[in-house]
Amino acid sequence: MRLQPGTFLQGDKYRIIDVLGQGGFGITYLAEQVMAERKVCIKEFFPKEYYKRDDDSHSISLGTQGSAEIMDLYKAKFVKEAKTIAKLDHPNIIHIFDVFTENNTAYYVMEYIEGESLSDVVKRNGGALSESVAVDYIKQAASALGYIHERKIMHLDVKPANIMLRKEDGRPILIDFGLSKQYDAEGNQTSSTPVGISAGFAPMEQYQQGGVKEFSPETDIYSLGASLYYLVTGCVPPQAAAIVDDGLPELPAHLSANVRNAIERSMEIQRKKRPHSMNEFVALLDDSKKVVPIIPAPQSESTVIAAASANIPDESTKLGEAPTPTPKAEAPKKEWTPKHSEEKPKKSDNNKKKSRWWMWLLILLLIGGGAWFVIGNNRGENTESVEENVTLPETVAPYQVGDLYNENGKQGVVFEVLDNGRHGKIVSLDKTCAKWDSRVKWSNSEQVFINGTMTGANDKSDGKANTDKVMKRGDSDQYPAFVWCRNKGEDWYLPAIDELEAILNNESAINSTLAKYGAKLSDDEVYWSSTEYEDKPEFCAWGVYMGSGYTNIYNKFSINYVRAVSAF
Repeated sequence: MRLQPGTFLQGDKYRIIDVLGQGGFGITYLAEQVMAERKVCIKEFFPKEYYKRDDDSHSISLGTQGSAEIMDLYKAKFVKEAKTIAKLDHPNIIHIFDVFTENNTAYYVMEYIEGESLSDVVKRNGGALSESVAVDYIKQAASALGYIHERKIMHLDVKPANIMLRKEDGRPILIDFGLSKQYDAEGNQTSSTPVGISAGFAPMEQYQQGGVKEFSPETDIYSLGASLYYLVTGCVPPQAAAIVDDGLPELPAHLSANVRNAIERSMEIQRKKRPHSMNEFVALLDDSKKVVPIIPAPQSESTVIAAASANIPDESTKLGEAPTPTPKAEAPKKEWTPKHSEEKPKKSDNNKKKSRWWMWLLILLLIGGGAWFVIGNNRGENTESVEENVTLPETVAPYQVGDLYNENGKQGVVFEVLDNGRHGKIVSLDKTCAKWDSRVKWSNSEQVFINGTMTGANDKSDGKANTDKVMKRGDSDQYPAFVWCRNKGEDWYLPAIDELEAILNNESAINSTLAKYGAKLSDDEVYWSSTEYEDKPEFCAWGVYMGSGYTNIYNKFSINYVRAVSAF
């Protein structure tokens, strides 16, 4: 399904090193520009639901359910928009170096940003960033968006995962223009790539057919405001439809008035109530006045606005038409309940009232109970775990898929049931990032994989058998994903690919329970299975990308997410 490491493009100009990610319409590769001796990223036009790659070549062809006419149109737009983006020159926008066609598809080459996304920064930080740092990042992203808006281009997929923080100079760089659209002088759409939806960061109009047909900076402004929400709270914003029903959750009271106002104004459901340009948005952030923390009072219902129906999909990317929204009333805002540790204001002799307020808040939180997850980085450390002093409710059989399981000191979420719910399988509440085999790596100088190992862990439905086989090896300590699972207990293991797909199929029910403890099976995460890839067992294993549900083979040196499984 993808180009293998070592594949050359444009003769010997570019050499594929690895896959960085895959969405509904493209695959992004890490590659080397050979003569320039520099790393680059290459985006390949590959609608996975409609294209297939020929077994005996690098070329792709149309699958049985695709329309050649439509795919050719989308491919032409892919090339046109890549050329448009290549003309952009802004310090906070990724640069495109080359655009070409090959293998019956199209590619564009862009700079490789060594660093991490703002989403990763928040996770590594263990929650919300400081207000000043978050605002600085958002202002620079706003500058980039203002630049493209002046050229009648909309990004349409602004979110923390698409803002990279460059390691070299700490500068935020706006990336992934795969869903961007260009408009003419009258504001009418001139490009027609499919509409994308990133749950929590996409406004209502992106769920509606024709909702972004006309140029509207307010759409990107909503997404940038939602990104600021994420940076200063550590939590993914609720979906637009949920905001219609329940209102935007009350923001932490320690935030300044300007930040709270900027978020609330930019995340208005109706476009006409949002700032109409990036300059207006930044102006809201420039007000330096702070608010005195107060306990928010209940708010009453206000105007009736257009809302989406309850069956709006929450996939990260969608091709085709979205359901037409139906009118619903705007509901009162919910009181904020923090899921991550917050930066508390310093106490002083002249601030006793503020300190007293925090004391009351702490008392309320202790009474109400709750749990939060500590988010780490993606370098092989725990990235999500239940705090030790959290007491989960006791549970008893029979169970249904999506139920919390908490018996005999073992906790998880049920994803498979047997014997009328008396037995089944659970997936762990916590997760980590770890390599499948820590010794496998790609050698640029030798253009080969080195230190490949074969384990024979090829069972597609029994992850415990795979894990037992790996853990019996004398070198079992070299398999971090397996070790992390087994460290939870002898009956915990890395799921087989079939088990991982069962978790994916029940993602909604599992996330409903995980959300109660501040976590989820995130759309932008790839999860390891314990199943080796048969053709290249020493180098590859199977994984599942939660965003699109795409099952793919991944190099064992890749760092992907891990959740453990156990039977009950």
